[in-house]
Amino acid sequence: MNLINMDITKLIYQTRQADANPGGGAILILVSNLAINLALMMDKKEFENLEKDANVSRETLLKISKDYETYMQDDVDKFNHLMDRIKDKSASEDDYLKAATPLLNMVEKNIVALDKISFFLENGKKSTITDGEIANDLLYQALISSLPTIKLNLDMTRESFDLASKKDEANKLYIKNQQIIERRKQ
Repeated sequence: MNLINMDITKLIYQTRQADANPGGGAILILVSNLAINLALMMDKKEFENLEKDANVSRETLLKISKDYETYMQDDVDKFNHLMDRIKDKSASEDDYLKAATPLLNMVEKNIVALDKISFFLENGKKSTITDGEIANDLLYQALISSLPTIKLNLDMTRESFDLASKKDEANKLYIKNQQIIERRKQ
């Protein structure tokens, strides 16, 4: 069954199984998707002279949310393929790289999302600022939590990915968003 079609009860049950489907990577992508949608709870019907910026942020976040539906399943499928190849002792560099790809994609998109949610944190409904704060925290923490798994897979390849710079970039956006949140909470 595809993850996107699982009901919550089955998803929770599947996650606690020894042969979890989904595993940690897919859960991080799901959490990131939920975070984006929490940020969108701050959307308003009218932004007056900021409507163009609102549309760009909204459309970008909705596109990322849709991409995450695919990335979740890709993470499960590519992890399962890698495990099969490891078991039969035929795992290649390419298998490890493919297993890392959904989380690498999530890292890139979470950085964009952290940037785009700032519009809603700054201009969205103040009554849902705590939802925006949760979204900011979850996007950042999902990115940070993905780095050990990405590193583990990439260490089995000749590929490199500047994880430190991605972490720094995300941290700057996270802090900027926290400052917006604190200002609006006063």
